[in-house]
Amino acid sequence: MQNKTPSSLPSINSDIGGKKKYQKPELKTYGTVKNLTQATGSVNGDAGQGMMPSDRALKENINRIGSHPFGFGLYLFDYKPEYRDIFGHGRQFGVMAQEVETVMPEAVGIRPEGYKVVYYAMLGITQTIH
Repeated sequence: MQNKTPSSLPSINSDIGGKKKYQKPELKTYGTVKNLTQATGSVNGDAGQGMMPSDRALKENINRIGSHPFGFGLYLFDYKPEYRDIFGHGRQFGVMAQEVETVMPEAVGIRPEGYKVVYYAMLGITQTIH
């Protein structure tokens, strides 16, 4: 059997036996969470690590606005009133940790308080919190 090198393989957009052309997947960077929201603080120092509270139980007025290439939803939401002073007032952009952990469990953590956080940088979503 002959080893195939990348140059001897069909190109990613060529027809192979009349079947649909293969398109190389791309991860889209959606932007900076702080610029998309009114986030004001960190989660017990986690902001430097890109961890943000993403547990569905902390949120209300949840509207799905799109899908991430990995299949989970992208949302606009408000934090419930009891969490707004901690995590941010106004409309927020983010994901639901429970959805993310089904396809990328390594991007989800659990705080000692019991709620789930997501490492947004692993999803191609960056954030800057001051």
